[in-house]
Amino acid sequence: MADAADWNDFQLLVQMPHMAPGEKLSEVEFLKVLAAFQWEAIARALHRRPPELVNTQNERLYGSVIDVEVHLGERHSMEILGEDVNVRVRNRVRFFAKKFVEGLFLIDDQDIPESALAQIETRKDLRALRGSWACMTNAFIARGGSNAKLKVFKPVGADDRDVPEIGETPLGIVEQGRVQRSGEIDPLPGDPAAALHLPAKSDAPVFYQIVPESDLNGAGLVYFARYEAMMNYGERLFLSQRLARPFSAELISYLSTEHRKAYFFANALPNDVVEIRVEARVLPPGTFADPPAGQAYRTPIKLLFRIDLYRGSDNVLMASSLVRKALNVPGSAKGVLAEVERFLRTLA
Repeated sequence: MADAADWNDFQLLVQMPHMAPGEKLSEVEFLKVLAAFQWEAIARALHRRPPELVNTQNERLYGSVIDVEVHLGERHSMEILGEDVNVRVRNRVRFFAKKFVEGLFLIDDQDIPESALAQIETRKDLRALRGSWACMTNAFIARGGSNAKLKVFKPVGADDRDVPEIGETPLGIVEQGRVQRSGEIDPLPGDPAAALHLPAKSDAPVFYQIVPESDLNGAGLVYFARYEAMMNYGERLFLSQRLARPFSAELISYLSTEHRKAYFFANALPNDVVEIRVEARVLPPGTFADPPAGQAYRTPIKLLFRIDLYRGSDNVLMASSLVRKALNVPGSAKGVLAEVERFLRTLA
């Protein structure tokens, strides 16, 4: 049984404009906050402040994200965790081979009891929960001369006796290696085989020009949360331009992330272009549970996306993701509900 004292306690007040565009929680901004919480937890484990994390050559270290998985449980959605909500986050980190860290998160809009923490040892335990959670795996890297190849380092302090360790390879590293080798990502839990393919009128990728002012982090690398932003950009253009019957911009704006697995393999130079390849399936009514009672929105369909990012300069795979998004439509958006009904008739 896990020791609740190992869990860090964080809180986030969701506020406009960046954290809650359209009054719902921004997935991209939330991922940034989770990464910041994890970096703070890593620094605490090493008895240092975050800017003091260095290798034995006294080079400042950064946390390169290997994988991230986020799941919102039955009581939550990006809308429920929206503006003015005080989100509670509990996080525990453990080191692997002195150079990697696995972080587990519990997420709620209410206080998280210590008894819930005591039941969580591994990512598999999290995946068995009905609540909201996340996982993130980091490698320690230093700023280098190129974004194409990154070297992993051991931080000063990692050899201390009280640094929490994990004996077996973190699941995120295992899965990331498998996805990179085979391209296969395990299905998201609960996804029915009845999901219907959304055919595209064109299989041409979406192109994204890297923007250094917004896409790079302190190490000069494309930040992991910006990969998700690129994926969201690719989804939007796929749905609005690539389908035989394109979705409206208003409909797309109501898509709300429920569960994402993302794996990261390579970075890119600031002047590169990213190719975004999108596949989509639809979950029609009757293939998923209704949203919590009393909510101000309806969920007529859900969408499943497989997104792969490739470096335009040499076609190297940068990242792969599976994501399920609910279409959470406010009752006032009658036009979008009618649009969905017309779309569903084309599937009959």
